Amino acid sequence: MLTPVSGNKVEYDIRTYRYHRTVSSQKSEAPLKCKVAAGSVAATLLPMVLLAKKQNVKLHKIKYGVKELLLVGTCAIAGGTAAGMIAEKEYAKQKLNEGVFQFMNATVPTLICGGIFELSNKVKNLNNNAFKIVGTLAGLFAGMHIAAALSNKINDPQDKVPDRKLTIKDSIANIDDALGVLVLTRVPIAAKLHVDKILPVIFSWCGYRAGMSN
Repeated sequence: MLTPVSGNKVEYDIRTYRYHRTVSSQKSEAPLKCKVAAGSVAATLLPMVLLAKKQNVKLHKIKYGVKELLLVGTCAIAGGTAAGMIAEKEYAKQKLNEGVFQFMNATVPTLICGGIFELSNKVKNLNNNAFKIVGTLAGLFAGMHIAAALSNKINDPQDKVPDRKLTIKDSIANIDDALGVLVLTRVPIAAKLHVDKILPVIFSWCGYRAGMSN
């Protein structure tokens, strides 16, 4: 409700109205957020359980290679996307498009950086820290833009709508690619920081973002 805030001249404080509107909006989104989060987390844990069983280790002891990273990341994004599509059918197309974008953004840079490290290990003159650092940065940058271009082409082959652009959040989300590279290359700092334990959380967040997109 609007309330008067001065004596002689009647003015109205809209802060109360904005507050109640914000609270109402948050309440209406709460069930959706819970469903999408649950779908993303469950879809992340399922492949982890299977991998742990296959490797005969506990969840936090899973050894990740390219296939393992792709499996967990794909399932997490698919789970969050599917949960969002079911919960908000009117935005199903948008959520599917964002799911494709998140999948590409999570996998393409990792594959490129993994290839760069493989090349570094095979070519003596390239097997040094300088090449690996520069190669990783270049791979992440190029991979993000290639992933965006591919996802836009897949989602809108006729180019009828504006392309999905990379955002700051997308760049932050790409920390999973950087961490994935650390895990794949088995650098000492990755073991000390327990990077492999952080990756599933980031994958779940990517799935959550896709499921909440409208």
